[in-house]
Amino acid sequence: MPSFLIKRTITAILVLFGATFLTYAMMMFAPGDAATEIAVARYGDEAGIDKATLEWIKKKEGLDKPFLYQYLFWLKHVAAFDLGKSLVEEADVLELISAGFSKTFTLAVAAILIAFLISVPLGILAGIKQGTWIDSAGVTVAAIGISMPNYWLGLLLIIVFSVKLQWLPAFGRGGWEHIVLPAITLGTALTAYTTRMLRSAIIETLGAEYLIALRARGVVRPYLVAKHVLKNALIPVITVVGIEFGMILEGAVITETVFGWPGLGDLLVSAISNRDYPLIQGLVLFSAAIFVSINFMVDIICRYLDPRIRLS
Repeated sequence: MPSFLIKRTITAILVLFGATFLTYAMMMFAPGDAATEIAVARYGDEAGIDKATLEWIKKKEGLDKPFLYQYLFWLKHVAAFDLGKSLVEEADVLELISAGFSKTFTLAVAAILIAFLISVPLGILAGIKQGTWIDSAGVTVAAIGISMPNYWLGLLLIIVFSVKLQWLPAFGRGGWEHIVLPAITLGTALTAYTTRMLRSAIIETLGAEYLIALRARGVVRPYLVAKHVLKNALIPVITVVGIEFGMILEGAVITETVFGWPGLGDLLVSAISNRDYPLIQGLVLFSAAIFVSINFMVDIICRYLDPRIRLS
């Protein structure tokens, strides 16, 4: 375990460093003038912005410094847990990320809950009833869920449930009714992946030699599935769900944009369009940290479910 923690810590540092460095490089060498984009986002029409204002922004925000100097300066502040201020909104980046994260986390939990309520019973039944109509239905649902792009499904749900039926609101964040459509949109792909993964894992586990031996000893099938099959089949499912949960938390850009949900995805779109370097860097660092943390927790959970797995 100590060696595992040391290796994971080193890997996490390299991932965070690589992600932020590449992002910073792409932003700095992107076409266009960063000072102009920031000025337009702050003050409005580009025609009313003079050269003195642009020079002042460059000097004040350090945009006139070399690339490596700017990056190392940012790292120095990050080491002191200071992500800086947004160049456009002039608010603390950490506060903006915290506000967006709470909204995205709520959406992610709702999407995970919907996915589990559908995929777990469907995947179990499809795996146990292999070759039956239940199995065919599970495979069909999974194929449809994987095939539908998020933006297309989101717009379809808005047209049906908001425009035609007028049951649910299409945009914004408010009561429980505002989260239903974006949660279904996010949870559909996860439902499909989880159903397929759980079905395959159960079919594979049912063919294991130790289960054949247990059945030969007279162990009843329901107990066999609940005690042995499901526990082993959950290992690949937890891995997939952990990765998908990390992707949702980092900001479901398309879904949040379609439904006007003010989370991390919406914040990222705004930061990129305004060339808000500190906010973009903060979001990238936060997303990378979320992925590293979730992968670490997934490894620990899988080790608990199957002691034969070595943490190395």
